[in-house]
Amino acid sequence: MRPELIHPMIVHFPIALLSTGVVVRFAALWGAKRPALSFLLPASWLVLFLGVVAAWLAVITGEIASEIVESTLQSTSVLDEHKNHAIITACGFTLGLFADWTRAFFLAKSHKRGWMIKKALGVVISLLYLFSFANLMITGFYGGTLVYEEGAAVIKRDR
Repeated sequence: MRPELIHPMIVHFPIALLSTGVVVRFAALWGAKRPALSFLLPASWLVLFLGVVAAWLAVITGEIASEIVESTLQSTSVLDEHKNHAIITACGFTLGLFADWTRAFFLAKSHKRGWMIKKALGVVISLLYLFSFANLMITGFYGGTLVYEEGAAVIKRDR
């Protein structure tokens, strides 16, 4: 088996999980005051956590793949952009999830100052999730460009 082909097998998991996790997380914000929708917050955390793990696996397998395909590319600029946005995406979602858990479990609701910090942190976390989601889409764009325009990991056979 060609090791550079493990990356495209792994990469679809973080795309699906992180995209779904962001949608469910924003649905949890919308349904926060509705007891029937209280399951959305822990569900979003679970899906985002699995997505973060998958994202780091995709980064690791991407590094392996890049070492193999780099020499076959005419220009490595697209590969560099793909790598940079992948790392930004994985870091952004990791930081967002950690901040989300911190906000939920360690900030007190009881006093006024804690409530204001929790609200402000909620806005920052939401923006971090949106920024990371945008980077996920950009990473996918560069990944598609690598395969379909640069021919990364594609064996060219004479017919």
